[in-house]
Amino acid sequence: MVALEDALQILIDRCRSCHTERVPLAKSSGRVLAEDIVCDMDFPPFDRSPLDGYAVRMEDIQKASSKRPVLLRQTDYVPAGTWSERGVGAGEAARIMTGAKIPDGADAVVRLEDTRYEGEQVYILDPAQADKNICKRGEEYKAGEKVLSKGSYLQEGNIGILAMLGHSRPKVYMRPNVGIMATGSELLPVSASLQPGMIRDTNSYMLDAKVRLAGGEPVLMGQVKDDVESMAERLLDHPGLPVYILTGGASVGDYDLAKKLFERLEIPILFDRVAIKPGMPVIAGYWQDSLLLALSGNPAACSISFEVLVRPLIRKMAGFAQWKHIRIRTKLAGEFGKESPVRRFIWAHCFAVDGTLFASSLEYQGNGMLRAISQANALLDIPANSPKLDRGTDVIALLIPSLL
Repeated sequence: MVALEDALQILIDRCRSCHTERVPLAKSSGRVLAEDIVCDMDFPPFDRSPLDGYAVRMEDIQKASSKRPVLLRQTDYVPAGTWSERGVGAGEAARIMTGAKIPDGADAVVRLEDTRYEGEQVYILDPAQADKNICKRGEEYKAGEKVLSKGSYLQEGNIGILAMLGHSRPKVYMRPNVGIMATGSELLPVSASLQPGMIRDTNSYMLDAKVRLAGGEPVLMGQVKDDVESMAERLLDHPGLPVYILTGGASVGDYDLAKKLFERLEIPILFDRVAIKPGMPVIAGYWQDSLLLALSGNPAACSISFEVLVRPLIRKMAGFAQWKHIRIRTKLAGEFGKESPVRRFIWAHCFAVDGTLFASSLEYQGNGMLRAISQANALLDIPANSPKLDRGTDVIALLIPSLL
């Protein structure tokens, strides 16, 4: 049996790095950036107006008020996408629209609602904050500044930055392919009618979703009966995947065939148990330059093993700079009435009350149960040799990335 951190490091040391590719910007959402992005210009590239109004000289309007407005002559009109060739001189104003370049000579913009326009004349009624109503050149980014780092997850804000800087085909990491095979003679396809003693295959589809959310590309290999030769043939039918996940057959028992599969394919075992509950039965091996992981067939145990071992592994392979779980300190919202001789992970729901973060352990935590998984946004990490825990006890929670 190995400690969780040691097991994860063993896998990380042997995982492949993904290749990179360039994709259209419109197809890059959810991918991981494979290069640093350096700004090749100041942004904004020029002083511009953040609102519709009048570009003026502050010295002309600073004493204006609704009772004693300052009268200026409109000499130009500057829509977005154009610029003023004339500029603004003493006693003059240029009508300007949001996003347009500030004319030469102007150093303030008066909001449209703080003016009154008559013919070619404009009355300035309120100069407050007018000198602040300019987006200065380079105030957001300077030329030569690194704006996005390799390993960044491409969400809407980052994609907007890439568009702003003209990166139409960003370089991203390819998603690692992850084979998923469910073993067990009791398994039926999802579409099948239930039969006595049989259950539908839950793990394949749960893991499919988890792999996608971790940044991988799942390859469903289907259900295989409890037969070592059938399991080996199914693996050999899907060569070259960097990671394979088997569910079922990892525990001790007459039909627990994962170790026999490893023997059949002459796969060296890296470890065969991890010091956690649930999810202790995890057999890991290295096969044809690929990682092969056999997890418990029980859905909750399988899911926890995935969360604490496989998700960070896939995120690391997928190029994420931050591939580990976010860990936060929280307080128990109720009692946890079990002693924990072994390190234990508990499905939980985290929430805040008056600035304090609490976590409630969820009901239905059984190894074969899915209900708690569907309600959880975190896992509580209960150290080994912990007594029963009272309400208000400080605990560490691992946030589940798919729900952030």
